[in-house]
Amino acid sequence: MGLVKYASGAIGQFEVSWTFRGGMDLRDEVSGTKGTIWLNHWLRTGHEMFTAEGEKGYVSEKAESETGWLFPVGDEVGGLGYVAMFADMLNALDEGRQPQETFYDGYVVNAIMDAAYRSAESKQWETVILDDWRGSDEVDSGVQMAEYDADHLLIKREKMPDGKTKLILKHKKSGKIVQKVI
Repeated sequence: MGLVKYASGAIGQFEVSWTFRGGMDLRDEVSGTKGTIWLNHWLRTGHEMFTAEGEKGYVSEKAESETGWLFPVGDEVGGLGYVAMFADMLNALDEGRQPQETFYDGYVVNAIMDAAYRSAESKQWETVILDDWRGSDEVDSGVQMAEYDADHLLIKREKMPDGKTKLILKHKKSGKIVQKVI
């Protein structure tokens, strides 16, 4: 388990384990002062079954048993992100562009892991050390938005697994958040 303290004062937590009982647990939870969102990508996907007799065979990745309550995953390859990851990587190669996740992203993740190991040893907060910092040093408590059209600001552009693009927009006057798939 690790805690990350951001320059804005926000604190994030991550928990990672290869020994979780009951099979793989793959989820994201974000809780803030104005709301909470839980995304369960694995165990509670709507497929639940109980069996007293197990057939020797594959249930899902890291499933602990073949009997009792089981949570088979409807689209395991998609749930693990492999389809979108490989499609983006191969399309990036074909198109001569950077993929959504780059070597630099891996560098940042490893720097965070290094700080977590140093913190476990020192029992104190440790700074994430990045010799190649490409972000801003300014503390920003809000989301950066770009001009989209006369009425909306663009909050996020996301490539969907089916190739479509989802836009998350904020109406300039009302502040209402809308999604648009193109």
